[in-house]
Amino acid sequence: MNESNTDVYYIPASSMEAETKVKKSKFIAGLIPVKSKEDAEQAYIEIKKKYYDATHNCFAYRIDANNMRYSDDGEPNGTAGKPILQVIDGRNLSEVLCVVTRYFGGTKLGKGGLIRAYSGAAQEVLNKVKIAKMIRSKKIKLRFGYDMENSIRNLLIKYHGKLNDRNCTDQIELNVLIPESKTINFQNELVELTNNKIKIEIL
Repeated sequence: MNESNTDVYYIPASSMEAETKVKKSKFIAGLIPVKSKEDAEQAYIEIKKKYYDATHNCFAYRIDANNMRYSDDGEPNGTAGKPILQVIDGRNLSEVLCVVTRYFGGTKLGKGGLIRAYSGAAQEVLNKVKIAKMIRSKKIKLRFGYDMENSIRNLLIKYHGKLNDRNCTDQIELNVLIPESKTINFQNELVELTNNKIKIEIL
């Protein structure tokens, strides 16, 4: 029983920067892991401060399937932010901000040239960074009698769950992580396995 595709997503493992030049214009692509749109927007503000004298600071971020944003920051419409986002989405990445800073070199690139330059800069920085595989999980607290522990641990293995914490008092208390799409089936099987002699709490 492997992880469902809906549980798997990918993020950059670290921040990264890469520089490219196109017809004397300098493009600096910065990649930053972010957890929320607030994180992304704050990180963008910091990069704009760092490169305050740049001609443009164009960006795109993708937090999850429903949260993304991009900006051309003064470049012609559709030539910068959207191409950067398309590169991010082409790598199936989430929780990521990519800012491409441009220092104009004196030669206009045209719409097609700009699209190639911004997407190329984004590709360049993504080629340098390591990508981490993540599993969308739910944290569940289980409380049960000592005689049930082996059976429950076997069920945890079956559902690709991870044990976070174990406490012992008059009963055993486990904090576990279960892939999100398997949570309901895991709970149903726990109830059946223990004849409902288990306390289950979604954290």
